[in-house]
Amino acid sequence: MHISDVRKFLRCPRMYQYSLTDNQKSFPFFNIICDTDESIINKLNIKDYYLGQVNETNEDTLKGLSEHNWLVKARFSYRGLRCRVPFLYHEGDRCDLYFSSLTLNPTDGETDNILWTASVVEKCGLTIDNIYIIYLNKEYVRHGELEHDKLWSITDSFFNANGHASKNILGHIRKQTFSIDLVLDQLLHFDNEYDDTEVMRTSKCTGRSKCRYYERCFPEEKDMPDNSILTLVGSQYKYDMYRNGIRYLADVNLDRFEGSAQQYAQIMADKNNGLFFDKVALNSWLNDQTEYPLSFIDFEWDLYPIPPFDNMRPMEVLPFQYSLDIMQSDGSISHHEFIGERDCRQKFVENMLNDLPDHGTIFAYNALGAEVLRLKELSEQFPEYSDKLMAAAGRFVDLAMPFINGVVYHTGMRGLYSLKVIQSIIDKERSYHDLQVENGLDAVSIHRKIEHIDDHELKREYYDELYKYCGLDSYALVEVYDKLKSLV
Repeated sequence: MHISDVRKFLRCPRMYQYSLTDNQKSFPFFNIICDTDESIINKLNIKDYYLGQVNETNEDTLKGLSEHNWLVKARFSYRGLRCRVPFLYHEGDRCDLYFSSLTLNPTDGETDNILWTASVVEKCGLTIDNIYIIYLNKEYVRHGELEHDKLWSITDSFFNANGHASKNILGHIRKQTFSIDLVLDQLLHFDNEYDDTEVMRTSKCTGRSKCRYYERCFPEEKDMPDNSILTLVGSQYKYDMYRNGIRYLADVNLDRFEGSAQQYAQIMADKNNGLFFDKVALNSWLNDQTEYPLSFIDFEWDLYPIPPFDNMRPMEVLPFQYSLDIMQSDGSISHHEFIGERDCRQKFVENMLNDLPDHGTIFAYNALGAEVLRLKELSEQFPEYSDKLMAAAGRFVDLAMPFINGVVYHTGMRGLYSLKVIQSIIDKERSYHDLQVENGLDAVSIHRKIEHIDDHELKREYYDELYKYCGLDSYALVEVYDKLKSLV
């Protein structure tokens, strides 16, 4: 067993059950450009160390301890639970643990992993003097070769939401009421056979992220009607209402209704044949935001924890593609697009500024947290284009706002607010499911492959797939805008 198994078991035994036979691989969200362990070894100035190996026993690790002060990827186990300590420094029976984190601000969200690892280490007879996290230095800007000493920072504290040290890591770990033996007893004697008892929904099912096995536990929800009470967003009572026989949005129990604008729009849509829109508010919003020519743009990018090129900071992204549709006042539309490879930022900027009109509204979806943020980052990386980039950023309008603010809702959205969901309701003939690239992660995966292949025919096929996907995104913006206009 590994710590990830224990965490799954504590979150939900059924989640642990399902994971035992799940061979699905997770997509590597980060694009890692170098061996992070080697980089941290340089940061810590470690000259001599013992390197742990897969499937090593405690005896192997303890032998390494007897010969070296530093251990890298040290393996420890207790009662069948195996863990790996990224970096460990010891003198005698006392040691310091160092955990690595690809974050800018390590928070107490990392408590579980550190707590379990520290517990196993102590069960193996070592005394922990201190615990550190090695994390990315948000102030570092790459110029030339990577400077490992400046790239990383070290702390013995967790940070709060404001980015300030708030809890000593070891002290926080010591305060946890926790028995490793009790949990392992439960896990080791757990019956892995699936039972037929009713599966109960809890906050852990959807929590910070929806459990990957949610549909497996609740297959009936795939077939639930669009106006099901279970689609009510932000409701802590919808499952109680469902268990009490309330099945549809229109029949919501007003005593258990939080009253958000989104919820109101959902209920009114169900009472109005599936569609609700506030005509006055929508008309006002469109009139305030619209100045021709209208530009509809979508970016694709990759995320690099460690900056691969000059003038990039840790955890910055590199935009590699855009698709742009420009609508004139007479309704005519022109299309522009760009895909680049490796460090294509300057070409990206130059092509985009050349294609974008120098006036008029620019629409994007979730613009402030996506495209506008990208432009601000590019303006810092290329100050010679800063004025034009920031001027363009100031013309962006978020086409998601009428939906997010409860001005427009269609029951076919089923409580979801993504561009793809809304586009699928508006245009039944065009679908992302018809494409080889169906989502942003697919696009990133294809782009990563492009940079490492020499087969020109295959590369051209990949380019075509990226153009189709991103092109559908920008055209979906046009379709959404046209639909909103038609409503008023």
